[in-house]
Amino acid sequence: MDQYHVIEPGVELVATAQQAVNSAISTATDPTAVVDAVGKRTDDPLTDGGVGTLTAVFAIRRAVFVGEQGVDPALEWDDAETAATHVLGVADGRAVGTARIRFVDDDTAKAERLAVRQSDRRQGYGRRLMDAVEAYATHSGATRCKLHAQRRVEQFYRSIGYRTVGDEFEEAGIPHIAMVTDLPTTQRE
Repeated sequence: MDQYHVIEPGVELVATAQQAVNSAISTATDPTAVVDAVGKRTDDPLTDGGVGTLTAVFAIRRAVFVGEQGVDPALEWDDAETAATHVLGVADGRAVGTARIRFVDDDTAKAERLAVRQSDRRQGYGRRLMDAVEAYATHSGATRCKLHAQRRVEQFYRSIGYRTVGDEFEEAGIPHIAMVTDLPTTQRE
């Protein structure tokens, strides 16, 4: 799986990608088809590190969180879009998954919005996306990474080294748990 990053996209880029996803929703035959519908509505490649990449990121998130899990679309995109680095996983020329990462303080990165297309699950893409998130965080000087895991996938995060901290809480109507892991330390460039 290849990874492409969009680092702290500007408001205009985010708005353009969101508009492309919203336009494609009307042509998608089912919620998970929005990713393919978006691909047909933009000339920007998945690998451009810009609007094409970000559009695929948003389309996967829309399909998984809104289409499959019933999250309110108003909650899916938030003010952190321009403060985050977005990671897109591409396998065989096809967008398969995404995650975003942002720093909550100088030493702590937060992994968010990990999503793998329904048709591509159980093939190791989630783990590879988390590897990419952690590598980016480590390279940027973070010493730990935290996340809010949906309770149903808590075991996945445990299997890759995260530990649960705190009690269960609800986000977007879904039970979650806070988790954290320590990252290897490196010198910032």
